Amino acid sequence: MTVLDKSAPAGLDPAAVRKVERADRRAQLFAVVREAMAQCGFPAEGYRFKVVALDAEGWRYLVLVDLAPALEDSEADPGPVQGMVAVAAKMRADLVVEGVYWRPAAAEPGAAAPATAD
Repeated sequence: MTVLDKSAPAGLDPAAVRKVERADRRAQLFAVVREAMAQCGFPAEGYRFKVVALDAEGWRYLVLVDLAPALEDSEADPGPVQGMVAVAAKMRADLVVEGVYWRPAAAEPGAAAPATAD
């Protein structure tokens, strides 16, 4: 069953059907984010992301992106990602992406700490 398939087989628990539909919408959003990141020049190993549902039905989301330290100085452009994700999610699955938030990933535990000014 997918979001586009509105007919639920008889005898299924409506809550279970809604859970499957939410999972399907979430999976579609994951694909949209990956495609937008690739189109903007972000290699798959250079970021991690999470999607956070803003409503119980799973129609509105935030996207949280953690960039790898190596990508902070790269040519990849995060500017158009939010627009691309929002438009593609709306067109593909009628999802609303409220925002895309970025943060640099924490340095590796073995990495040298930055010098502090005295």
